[in-house]
Amino acid sequence: MQLTKFSDYALRILLHLALADGRLISTKDIAEIHSAKYNHLAKVTQWLAAEGLIEAIRGRSGGMRLAIAAENINIGKVVRKLEGRSSLVECMQEDGGNCRLSKACGLSIALTKAQDAFFDVLDEFTLTDLILAHPSMTDLLLSIHPDGAKPLAGSGLSN
Repeated sequence: MQLTKFSDYALRILLHLALADGRLISTKDIAEIHSAKYNHLAKVTQWLAAEGLIEAIRGRSGGMRLAIAAENINIGKVVRKLEGRSSLVECMQEDGGNCRLSKACGLSIALTKAQDAFFDVLDEFTLTDLILAHPSMTDLLLSIHPDGAKPLAGSGLSN
């Protein structure tokens, strides 16, 4: 299964904001860090704000920060909202697609089961879990945001 670029950027933004510990980070800064188009990331941040995951503050000294604690952001729930139940193959489309095998084929059953397992694994993780489990990623993000980020409380990591 492959996540959309929109989902990928949403997760990256959440990771940056989790380390910022309430400090504001701009969409522009994250777009530059990832060599992404600002307009695309602006749409992602609008979605994250509409979902209540981040708070976006407009203006010259604005930016964004998490609206809820990182330990309360479940990765499975976020990805499920972002991706929904995507059609992995044509016969999984709402209209059934045009596959001539779909009436007698068990592929969609197997793929649905695999997709459910994918989300079940993601449900085991919060945003905090992703950061605390991989100190090297934390160090990398801290080096990217030296003035605007610090380790999560209890992580045992230092700037």
